[in-house]
Amino acid sequence: MQEERKVTEFNNANEENEMEHIHTVELELEDGTTEECEVLDIIEVEGKSYVALLPLDKDEYYVYGVREEGDEIEILNIDDEVEYEKVITAFEQYFDEEEDEFDEDDDDFDDDEDEDDDEDFDEEEN
Repeated sequence: MQEERKVTEFNNANEENEMEHIHTVELELEDGTTEECEVLDIIEVEGKSYVALLPLDKDEYYVYGVREEGDEIEILNIDDEVEYEKVITAFEQYFDEEEDEFDEDDDDFDDDEDEDDDEDFDEEEN
């Protein structure tokens, strides 16, 4: 599993990614170092909230439990292996569905461009 971490800062958009509207958190590791992560998404599994975090310098994401108390957001380790596997499976399925939707939207966009190109071509011939 993952080592214990806590959120030390939540950024809605920092200077580097302001145009992309990327939400990041700065996690404090057990050894006192920090790691900035992109918040990929928060989903609910069996009535509990979980977050997927992608360290900015890595290709693998972490999953944690989330507890909100007022304006405070607490990131919690998932200690139960069965719960952890359910959450990982739910995120994988969620991201697969998101990717499929993105691909469909991208295909629609490409089709629209092709139609516009065809219309421009037809107009030039006349």
